[in-house]
Amino acid sequence: MSASAAAVPVGLELLDHLCRVAAAASPAARGLISTATSGLLGRGWLPSVDSLIETTSHSLDIAPADLRAELPWLQETGLLEIADNRVLSLGCLFATRKTGLTLALDEKHAVDLLGPLAALAAPIALQHAGEIRGRCAQSPDIAFQLLADEEGVHSRDPASVALFLPAWQPGQRPTQVMAAGVFLADDDALSDWQSRHGEPQGMPVLGMFFAMAAGDLGAKLGAALAPLFNHLPDFD
Repeated sequence: MSASAAAVPVGLELLDHLCRVAAAASPAARGLISTATSGLLGRGWLPSVDSLIETTSHSLDIAPADLRAELPWLQETGLLEIADNRVLSLGCLFATRKTGLTLALDEKHAVDLLGPLAALAAPIALQHAGEIRGRCAQSPDIAFQLLADEEGVHSRDPASVALFLPAWQPGQRPTQVMAAGVFLADDDALSDWQSRHGEPQGMPVLGMFFAMAAGDLGAKLGAALAPLFNHLPDFD
């Protein structure tokens, strides 16, 4: 976490970080992210990092060495998470593992999301409508759905859904901060979850403020990340 993150509200450090690094991404970095995301959404899986570099180089006419040189920065910023020559997460939004939180773009295409902030931003970043599905972190038997279009989340079921965005703790990677956020079925569940976890630092968003917060936060992060996802296939 950079020093400047201390100037932003608690719970929004990750959003600030991602907005800044997205703006700083080079054409080569953007090419890797967008090509990888296109593969994940189009096929549901990702090739090896070596294959990703080869495909991006061929598609965008960028030298493989220039693409590979971006990998350390992409991993440090959380825009790519890599292990054993495989991509584990993209843009600090999408995961290649099951997370219990998904964005369904249509009947055939769905992707796992890293956390609630990712859910709010992803439809805007992709400029694609979809349905976000998950379960309450306090009472996993309670499911929820959020409907979103290119401008963000516009409806939710139940209408009482709340969320919690954690503070960025020292030593955490960006993807860990994203994954530490939670959706809750209602304000009581939010309060119980906070108590159960020792009143963690962060930003609780009550159900009555959900629509306003979802719109503001999703729009800001989605617009910042959209330039990273500009080589996507047509799902229509």
